[in-house]
Amino acid sequence: MRHVLAAMILHEANSFAAPAPLAHFERQGVVRGTEIGPRFGPTRTEMGGFLAYAAQAGWRLTTPIAVPCSPAGPMDANAFAAIRDALVEGTRAAGKVDGVLLGLHGACVAVGEDDADGALAQAVRDIVGPDVPIVVTLDPHSNVSDRLAAAANAITAYRTHPHVDHFETASRAAGILRRAMDGEIKPRVHLARSWQMRGFDSTRTTPPDGPARRGQALARAMEAADPGVIEVSLQSGFVLADVWHVGPSVAVTGNGADPRFAALGARLVRFCWDERNNDTVKMHTVAEALAAARAVPAGPGPVVVSDFGDAPGGGGYGDATAVLRAMLENPVPGAVFASIADPVAAEAARAAGVGADVALSLGGHVAPAHGGGPVEAVFRVLALSDGRFTHEGPYTPGQMGQFGPSALLERHGIQVIVTTWQRNILDLQQLRIFGIDPTAPPLIAIKCMDAFRAAFAPIARAAIACESGGVSSRVHTSLTWTKVRRPVWPLDPDAVVEAAAGGV
Repeated sequence: MRHVLAAMILHEANSFAAPAPLAHFERQGVVRGTEIGPRFGPTRTEMGGFLAYAAQAGWRLTTPIAVPCSPAGPMDANAFAAIRDALVEGTRAAGKVDGVLLGLHGACVAVGEDDADGALAQAVRDIVGPDVPIVVTLDPHSNVSDRLAAAANAITAYRTHPHVDHFETASRAAGILRRAMDGEIKPRVHLARSWQMRGFDSTRTTPPDGPARRGQALARAMEAADPGVIEVSLQSGFVLADVWHVGPSVAVTGNGADPRFAALGARLVRFCWDERNNDTVKMHTVAEALAAARAVPAGPGPVVVSDFGDAPGGGGYGDATAVLRAMLENPVPGAVFASIADPVAAEAARAAGVGADVALSLGGHVAPAHGGGPVEAVFRVLALSDGRFTHEGPYTPGQMGQFGPSALLERHGIQVIVTTWQRNILDLQQLRIFGIDPTAPPLIAIKCMDAFRAAFAPIARAAIACESGGVSSRVHTSLTWTKVRRPVWPLDPDAVVEAAAGGV
């Protein structure tokens, strides 16, 4: 019986947001040992995939820690130490293992550790030794470091965005691990990195002929053409991590160290470079987005306006008010705003009770210079909730989430969800727990980038993206990067970039 260690630590860190304490991760769940099976077994997460494959293969599985993704600022030093130590202690306690499955995000940064994912993988490698295969799963919005690539025998990232293949990616990783443990292959990662901060159209696979779909097709063709190519994994980078290794990469896992594997990676990062200006989502100002939403012909389903500037999935605080303020100034009756994270306002609404009118200073408290200050107004309380929900999918179905104590408010015919904690809006259940039918409003404004499309696209008349100026805004905003390697696109658009090995 094979003995396999499986752990999952997922954090996407926005360097421009305040550091996240351990309590931030504990709210979503820092799950250990025997609690992991009941919590993640019913889900379509990476850990759910690890558990299912191990059961089918008859492996003995040791699971020291699982931390689901809850993007924010960098892990503070105490949080990173606690999570790293739990992984290290659990790996040591496991004793001799035949293989390791490690679910990481790939864009984790901690205070004092810019390459947190690489540090976690290296810590496991230092314990299990050089001969035990380690297979790593990643979110494709990863900044893959040389240290992470060296510590892993194989890397495979999700192939969809919105990400609806967490489970399948875990199963693919486990299959690679099985082949390595059986001596069928000797996998090694060959990493190629492009001199740009984002690429592959941010891995969006919703456009049928976008750069991500075509890049994935090239990767699959490379795997089919050469039996020595075990996996070709594309990562688009996460631009809001201010680290040296930010940006897109290709990880080719080959059977051995043949130079041809590195050459394949170089071909794909050249493709990434050539497609760098091909962005399939048009970005609007807040005013432009709301005007465009009103211009969409009437019909069934809502128009969805997504705020890239204050997206919790990109580490945004979830309390910027620019979009809400514009909606209140020119209301569309029946519209929904999801959501504002404001624990003081949520508590005030709950204390007032359903049916009460309550004067609030709503949102805009954390970083008013980024996305607007508080909205001073009177709102009516429509409903209350404990904020707990279970994802119905297709994004991580079965996974539990929570907003914390929450309320549904109304002003000028607009319904506003107010929560204690910020959360990416990507599942219809996040509206339904407040009694909202997601198909009914003419307009739904949400704090999310692209992940909402998996659940909302089937019911929406149109989807329109905007930038509100929050801390998850992209590189054409006023945010300042200090640690990235230079020159790099698009910060240095006029530079002629010719990387030496594996770059463009």
